Amino acid sequence: MKPRILIVDDDETNLVLLTAKLERVGYEVGKAVNGLEALERTAVFHPDLILMDIMMPVMDGYEVLRRLKSRESTRYIPVVLITGKSEVEDKVMGFEVGAEDYISKPYSLQEVAARVKSLLRMRALQTRLRETEKVAALGSMVDGIAHELRNPLVAIGGMARRLYEHETDAQHKEYAGKIIKSVERLERLILRIDEYKRILSSSLMRGDLNDVIEAAVKEIREYVSGTGKEINIRQNLMPEPPPINFDSGNLKTAISNVLHNSVEAIEKNGEITVETLPAFDQTLILKITDTGCGIKDADIRNVFNPFQTSKFEGAGLGLTITYRIIQDHGGEIDITSKAGIGTTVIIRLHPAERGRPVTHAP
Repeated sequence: MKPRILIVDDDETNLVLLTAKLERVGYEVGKAVNGLEALERTAVFHPDLILMDIMMPVMDGYEVLRRLKSRESTRYIPVVLITGKSEVEDKVMGFEVGAEDYISKPYSLQEVAARVKSLLRMRALQTRLRETEKVAALGSMVDGIAHELRNPLVAIGGMARRLYEHETDAQHKEYAGKIIKSVERLERLILRIDEYKRILSSSLMRGDLNDVIEAAVKEIREYVSGTGKEINIRQNLMPEPPPINFDSGNLKTAISNVLHNSVEAIEKNGEITVETLPAFDQTLILKITDTGCGIKDADIRNVFNPFQTSKFEGAGLGLTITYRIIQDHGGEIDITSKAGIGTTVIIRLHPAERGRPVTHAP
């Protein structure tokens, strides 16, 4: 997903020049011509950074900044004030209200792009730190949940199965069957929690990523054969990719979770493509694309959050687990999707250092 930049300026020329420059370097750009429109666009566009003039009609930049920083949903969006007001007092006021940076007119478009890049990098690090803390807290919480649920479920499930086996009344038997299904659903949840606990740390060894991918794809093909769906799973793996350091079990779990999501997103017929590609920054890319139902724009930024799911069943932990594993491997994961068209998952992994032997995943 491209980083989103919202430009707020009542000068059309500035809007055009900044938009052209930022789109050319790879950002998605939104525009607003006054402060009130900036607040409205922020709520819809969800920018990763805001470039904003101070002197504007309807509502000035200082007031917009105050409102953004007072709301939990927008507090952490970096704001760069771009303005002709160059007095020290003006800059101090901007920083006191909450601006992350301040650029005086006239400015260099190259300088603006460089500052935007730097602030987005800092925001990404801050976001990753918050996510790491959130995931660590989740680990402690779910461990307690699993412990509290396990013993009562054993008793409930055991009694319900005895009732089901010996009950002669059809309606009572149906009730017992529903209890059993509910217990089995909770037992699956506990298994996912146990899985999450197991991946909290990875033991990395140098190896061939293709081995792990092929093992995950083999399992998902077997799974698809029992679903009644017609899904063509294509592999396009680069030969002899650069070795990476990975935990074969955990990385296979991460890839399998993404593939399971793709299968569930396809209602009857469709295609899943799995490929590995080299990247310009020396990373190795694993790309998984499906032709499923896709994800709504409003949901895509929350897909890695615990228990976030649009499925009727499932704990919603699959992509949280995947995110944690990829993070533990020093990699990055990103998702792009269009509702009704499909989803693409990009996983970036860094090649291993030379000198260690390559192991092959089972």
